[in-house]
Amino acid sequence: MESFLITGLGNPGILYKNTRHNIGFKAIESLAKKYSLVFKKNKKLKSLIAEGIIFEKKVILQLPQTYMNESGSALRLVKDFYKINLENILVVVDDADINFEEFRIKEKGSSAGHNGLKNIEENLNTKDYARLKFGIGKEENLKSFVLKRFDKKETKILEELLDKAIKIIELWLTDGITKAQNFANVKIKKDKSNNEDKNE
Repeated sequence: MESFLITGLGNPGILYKNTRHNIGFKAIESLAKKYSLVFKKNKKLKSLIAEGIIFEKKVILQLPQTYMNESGSALRLVKDFYKINLENILVVVDDADINFEEFRIKEKGSSAGHNGLKNIEENLNTKDYARLKFGIGKEENLKSFVLKRFDKKETKILEELLDKAIKIIELWLTDGITKAQNFANVKIKKDKSNNEDKNE
């Protein structure tokens, strides 16, 4: 059975927990929780690793325990250890160029200035790996903005957004990138009649 690697990007430690820059971590933690997968620290692989079966596929979930700009070294270690093919890798990452509540999933592309993606590209020596971009919005001082936590209004719908991220990942696993892209492009619509958020 071939293996799939799903890596969330973020910074380790309590200081960075629940910040915008760590939304990749949070998405992978939510996925692990849904499928009752438990993370274990692996010093050799510089990561927290959870393994299990999702939709009859062997899946490795990774939270690199390096800092963001060294994520690629940890990803490369895991890729080589489990002998994972490039086309079976998905990286979940924050993106300040995408509005909050929006997602993009691409099968390859540039780092767009994101230090984590830049380091992955350097370590894999290719841009040809899939990435799910979780929109976090943007402010003028980007460096401090990405290290802020979500505000109260955003936090109210964060769980729903994480659920959507999980669904995108599941579609990537079961149906491939195109189906995942189609679902990612569906915006969450506010239903004023009952104050519930729904996908349209």
